[in-house]
Amino acid sequence: MDTLQELDVSGGAPLAKRPGLRRAIELVEAHEADVVVVAYFDRLVRSVAVQAELVERIEQAGGGIVALDVGEVRSDTAGRWLSSTLLGAVSEYHRRVTAERTQDAKRRAVARGVPPFPNVPPGYRRTGEGKLEPHPEHAPVVAETFRRRAEGATVMNVRAYLREHGIERTFHGTQALLSSRIVLGELHFGQLANTDSHIGIVDAATWQAVQRMRSPRGRRAKSERLLARLGILRCGTCGARMVVGSSDQNGKRHYFYRCPPIGDCPRRVTISAAVAERAIVDTVRELLAGLHGSASLNGEVIAEAAHDQERAEQELDAAVRAFEGLDDVEAARERLTELRVCRDRARDRLSELQAASVPAVTISASGDWNALTLDERRALIAAVVLRADVTPGRGPNRIAVQPRA
Repeated sequence: MDTLQELDVSGGAPLAKRPGLRRAIELVEAHEADVVVVAYFDRLVRSVAVQAELVERIEQAGGGIVALDVGEVRSDTAGRWLSSTLLGAVSEYHRRVTAERTQDAKRRAVARGVPPFPNVPPGYRRTGEGKLEPHPEHAPVVAETFRRRAEGATVMNVRAYLREHGIERTFHGTQALLSSRIVLGELHFGQLANTDSHIGIVDAATWQAVQRMRSPRGRRAKSERLLARLGILRCGTCGARMVVGSSDQNGKRHYFYRCPPIGDCPRRVTISAAVAERAIVDTVRELLAGLHGSASLNGEVIAEAAHDQERAEQELDAAVRAFEGLDDVEAARERLTELRVCRDRARDRLSELQAASVPAVTISASGDWNALTLDERRALIAAVVLRADVTPGRGPNRIAVQPRA
């Protein structure tokens, strides 16, 4: 029996945004499960449309649905369809009423200058009425942060400055703070706005100067390390894609893969490049033993994937700025999670296509490995390996390779 959890996901969300429920349906359709069991009906679905799709797919696959508080959920007879549909309609009604009441309360709160979210941005604190006022210690620090950034300081530098003064922010949290309009005295929540909500702590000219600053991205330098551009090597602690690093000792350069320095990984992982590459190659050659094949890729496909990735990055960045301070609001959290998933999928697709963008090659995958070029080896690795997690420790045994289906 599989137990699938869905934390912080709305019951009214479509199946595309319900990874746990979607997986349960797929297990039934694959005849690996017979019944989907949930504790409460209103946590199963809060949308009549989603319920209809769920029940139809489960019943077509010969499975069943059981909610422990109401029993079976079926539509194979007129009576059962009416009963389950009425339950679904009541559940959706309560969700809609709650949303309407909540929206009215938020509108009134914004008009009064009271943020309808729990997290107060750095530089401010709540008054007894729930409004914002400059924090006597942190407000000058935030104002200085904006001044430094406007004069050319990097995001990492201003983040370190905030930390020195007791304000802990992630890298993306620091970026969000630097683009927040709250420091101007404005309160925004979705489509709601109050442009004279509270006292600003940053002047408009400095804020505008910060918005004109851009972190240089540019084109990533190409590394000749085998796994550099594949994105399959992941930190076993935080799941981030590992990057190539190097150090010089006794006149010799040593290469390694490490958890990226930007982020808040509690235990960053580092592994020798030679050890990691040898482990991946051995796994790939074992998986491809005895196989022959050829492959090539159209450059237009790669260009389209690059465009999709850039668009996904921009949408996520915009959402992070728009939802600053709303981490505990369900709708904001759900939207950010969705955009991060889309961004990661776009990255993965681009990495795979770039790795496979080589002229057609026909080989004995395992036996002819040493005759392959670097790009051809990368193409085969990308085709065979989904990801490889590196856990803290020493040696190659801490690499867990997950092949593609």
